[in-house]
Amino acid sequence: MNPGKIQLLKIAEKNYSGLFLEDENGERAFLPKIFASEDAEIGDEMEVFVYQDDDKLKATTEKPNAEVGEFAVMTCVQSLPSGAFMDWGIIKDLFVPYKQQKQKIVEGKRYLVHVYIDEFLGLITGTTRFKRNPQYEDLPFRKGDKVNLILMGEGELGWNVIINKKYIGLIYASDVYKKLFPLSEEIGYIKSVREDGKIDVSLQPEGYENNDEFQQIILDKLNANYGLLYLSDKSEPEEIKQELQMSKKNFKKAIGGLYRDKKIEILEDKIRLLDENE
Repeated sequence: MNPGKIQLLKIAEKNYSGLFLEDENGERAFLPKIFASEDAEIGDEMEVFVYQDDDKLKATTEKPNAEVGEFAVMTCVQSLPSGAFMDWGIIKDLFVPYKQQKQKIVEGKRYLVHVYIDEFLGLITGTTRFKRNPQYEDLPFRKGDKVNLILMGEGELGWNVIINKKYIGLIYASDVYKKLFPLSEEIGYIKSVREDGKIDVSLQPEGYENNDEFQQIILDKLNANYGLLYLSDKSEPEEIKQELQMSKKNFKKAIGGLYRDKKIEILEDKIRLLDENE
């Protein structure tokens, strides 16, 4: 049995209050009747999330915001001197002990929480205290991989982010081309996995193979501005960043392709959308 994980278990016993689910080793977790299908039969397999409640293993068909080993943004539903209870998407709230709070958790506010098994108590626990830029081994990423991000916060080098709910990475300030907000979600791309196991991420794909995306952004902006955009290859990077949320490098690649395809005209201080007949 793996507490804190979604897993496939077999129905071993039924009674008036619910089902007893069993793993291959014979260990059991109780699934309350409210989560059990009426036509469930002994021997059937069910995908459930297993958690702990009063030193007993219970199961639910609800999906938590994060399993053990993952991060998620959670709202505090109750704050006590001993710790805080967080809504993590299932019937039982997740406990974050006071000593595991980076700052005191306030009821009603949202926090980034990491779920783990306390090594002394053996209980599923939450924490808001974790390293901002850890070193990893055997990472499952390659340069250019598209990933899901949760924004942690801004530091001296840039934005710390959670990658695919499991890993901490960094977006350098020079790669940020739009307004970002802590705890919001973004799509990102693996920029590099360094030899020291740290992960660099970008908000935009790199290379000519992704040029179509940038070209479309520019065409959309031209169409929305009556065919004119007061940017050119001589524009300052900050102007391009503010208007299009892309780097000057990607902007120049994109307008170069649009010019070769005779879709735009590049003037000294602006670009102009060409009519199909021009």
